[in-house]
Amino acid sequence: MSTFTLKRQWFITSRVHDIKSEYIFIEELGKGTFGKVFKAMHKESNLERAIKVIIKPNISEYATFITELGILKTLDHPNIVNIIETFETENLCFLVLELCSGGDLLDRIVKNKSFSEQGAAQIMKTLFSAIWYCHRNNICHLDLKPENCVYFSNDPNSDIKLIDFGLSIVASEEDILHDVRGTPYYIAPEVLSKNYNNKADCWSLGVIMYMLLTGVFPFNGRNNQEILMSVYNGSYSFRHPNFKYVSEAAKDLISKLLVKDVGRRLSAEQAFNHEWIQGLNPAIAPSLPMEYINNIVKFVNSRNMKKAAMMYIASKLTEQELHELRDIFKEIDANGDGFINSDELQRAIISSHTIPQQRLDFIVSGVDFNQNGMIDYIEFITACLKKQHYSNLGLIKSAFRHFDRDGSGFITPDELKQAMCCNEMNAEIDARVERMILEADTNDDGKIDYAEFLALLSVQSLHSFT
Repeated sequence: MSTFTLKRQWFITSRVHDIKSEYIFIEELGKGTFGKVFKAMHKESNLERAIKVIIKPNISEYATFITELGILKTLDHPNIVNIIETFETENLCFLVLELCSGGDLLDRIVKNKSFSEQGAAQIMKTLFSAIWYCHRNNICHLDLKPENCVYFSNDPNSDIKLIDFGLSIVASEEDILHDVRGTPYYIAPEVLSKNYNNKADCWSLGVIMYMLLTGVFPFNGRNNQEILMSVYNGSYSFRHPNFKYVSEAAKDLISKLLVKDVGRRLSAEQAFNHEWIQGLNPAIAPSLPMEYINNIVKFVNSRNMKKAAMMYIASKLTEQELHELRDIFKEIDANGDGFINSDELQRAIISSHTIPQQRLDFIVSGVDFNQNGMIDYIEFITACLKKQHYSNLGLIKSAFRHFDRDGSGFITPDELKQAMCCNEMNAEIDARVERMILEADTNDDGKIDYAEFLALLSVQSLHSFT
């Protein structure tokens, strides 16, 4: 099978026309340091989104926005907010994100006072996995706090999404960082000393865990200066009444996160594998339903042009539509690193079906579009999609427009090259793009029209493309 590369960030477009031609703004959701956030609806697909509005003339805030945008385009994890697209005018930037309408973790801490160990461990397992994934991708969040952990819905069992990467830094585990960033209650003491690495995030997670079990901050003060002094001293206690009923394992994990000696502090991976996390939330024996196995096999054997269109659509679907696949992905991802490897997929498939190793390797390599040796979240979602997932005509029109760069009503080879982020002069790429055009070009005019695009996706429509 020839190498075929697809990357999620290719489908996160940046537009320069009026966002209100495509979105209806419904209501303001909140205000932040960097602008307002609105609930909106995409006109063609009727899908709801959150839109973050950034005022460009404020240079420092705009630079923060650009940082967040660049980072979000590279992150692909079921518990990290999904970026859809951006719009830009002379003075404004609009960041279109998936809508999370269940409020933030701080709201639930205030409402519940504290969580059971089971509930706290479930939340922390999710956050450790998301931050482990960030650190593997050389991203240090640096502003982890309950306000930046949002629920998808108001359901008590709703999953959490990590948001707000505006203060994040691109850095490897070996990099020593010096900029003071963060929020007083949650900032790590070494950040105040301007000499830290990505384990600063793990301190913040320790503060969140303490709050989940008690409802109070481990470090306090009457003002920011006193709070920061308390943080810098790193002195906290287990004297809160709730700790009478908290297990020694929970206290052990907190003490290994809220430790000033960074060398002794647990990494996100180590914290994810701590006995308290795994004991209260053991991995579930994964099972990939036969329907999805069949979808994956069909997908691997499908045409590359169809694969590209399906990834575009998958990247735009809402959490509500994808919650079943998200849960399955997290079950298969037994080690919690945010990827599915060959062994994990094999265990999930074998539980319901027998597939020879050679066939399994073929499937894994066929779904691994970005050629990193593993199956990313968007790759898994795309390969498993049901017909109902990609029959939203509004999304199909958006996908066609993504490839039809000049709006002529046809997808040409040059436009396909632009859409696939491969503008360089390369005979192999040119040949690959020509093959993709031929796969859908049934009338042999050297380009793909909307009817041919619909036929490629096996979707019938009485509506013309306008």
